[in-house]
Amino acid sequence: MMWQKLVGIVAFVLVSNAWAGTDDVVVENAWLRESVPGQHTVSLQLNLTSIKPARLVAVSSPLAAAVKMQVLYPAGRGKMQAREVGSLSLPRHRTVVFGENDVALMMVGLKQELNEGDHVPVTLTVELAGKHIRKLETVAEVRRLELSYKQHSGRSVQDHR
Repeated sequence: MMWQKLVGIVAFVLVSNAWAGTDDVVVENAWLRESVPGQHTVSLQLNLTSIKPARLVAVSSPLAAAVKMQVLYPAGRGKMQAREVGSLSLPRHRTVVFGENDVALMMVGLKQELNEGDHVPVTLTVELAGKHIRKLETVAEVRRLELSYKQHSGRSVQDHR
């Protein structure tokens, strides 16, 4: 009797891992900051969670000439350096937070200003284990640009609008 339960559990796990359906990769919390006049690059923030091992192989948006995938690493003296990569690993059952943890998505060559409340379409191309390609469509919300302590210069605050 015990072995039948064990076989049933193993069969269930194998079937659920073999087929994960349309939710193999979940995109959540996609957003970016509004741009200022003359700005051509903006950081795209989002969370990707994959049920199976996968790779993010491309990201695009009709509002940018390109979206670059970058890995950040320390360059000494408290500075960070960015290195462009062709793909990024998405470990199984883990959430990759872009904009944190040394990974970033940069929209370059903006085709228009981004204003608070705008919605930017984004397409992510993911390669799942077994070489299955899936295109995921999402919309990133444009949030208000906020000043931070890094934009203080002496006694004045630099509002780059």
